[in-house]
Amino acid sequence: MKNSRLFEILYLLVEKRAVTAGELARRLEVSERTIYRDVDALSAAGIPVYAQKGKGGGIRLMDQFVLDRALLSQEQQDEILFALQAIRATAGGEEALSRLSALFRREGSDWLEVDFADWGSGAVERENFSLVKRSILERRPLSFTYYSSAGEKSRREVESARLVFKAGCWYLSAFCRARQDWRIFRLVRMEELALEEGSCPLRTPPEHLEAPLPDGCRGVNLKLRFAPATAWRVRDYFHPREIAVQPGGCLLVDCTFPEDQWLLSFLLSFGGQLEVLSPDYWRDILKEEMKKSLEIYIT
Repeated sequence: MKNSRLFEILYLLVEKRAVTAGELARRLEVSERTIYRDVDALSAAGIPVYAQKGKGGGIRLMDQFVLDRALLSQEQQDEILFALQAIRATAGGEEALSRLSALFRREGSDWLEVDFADWGSGAVERENFSLVKRSILERRPLSFTYYSSAGEKSRREVESARLVFKAGCWYLSAFCRARQDWRIFRLVRMEELALEEGSCPLRTPPEHLEAPLPDGCRGVNLKLRFAPATAWRVRDYFHPREIAVQPGGCLLVDCTFPEDQWLLSFLLSFGGQLEVLSPDYWRDILKEEMKKSLEIYIT
């Protein structure tokens, strides 16, 4: 733990050249006394670091110091370059990648490409991604208009914490100031984004954050039977534990979804290749919707 903290201090000093003991203590969640002991340890290891008192003082590196690539193994260099490739693929970072590649005397391969241009929402998602990224890195509040899966519109102000890519979509994991709780927001449903003044406290989002059900919405357990021709799509949407393959190739799925308009549209999208086995009232809902669709074409 101490070694990783020493490297963290060193990299912060390389980036900023000077930082106060208080800032480091808050960042690393230790006491200022521990920070000064770490500075002594770095100095003893030959790193030209020193503490300067008074106005404009702080912990500093000698101006001539540069980060020696020998501090990092080849594997660690690769990990850094690959991470920067991922950043470049989503939101820039070309200059940092170029500088570190030159420092390590390595050529980074273009191993990753992220294409936001899906079925019409790519440009919106890319623009939102950029502002959300700034909100996270600059720790500034973010406000936006949001449309839930049920089509409800609301204005939110959040403390952005993490960008998440899941099931082919980008989401923001953030602390919602109105709800005073963690929420996730799909980027393509966000409009009128604005970075607000002020700063956000450092928060760590819970692991495996699940999307909350919309207000007034409940979950429903469904038992579904899909025709064999839908197998590729079923496996895209459902976990293997939820799928049981039957003799003849039909797939039985036992799953739980929020009971909203999206679910109705999703089930109808399978047409005659899906049968809802239970609950019975969802069989009735689909029958009524199919009758409405049929009436359009027979009148």
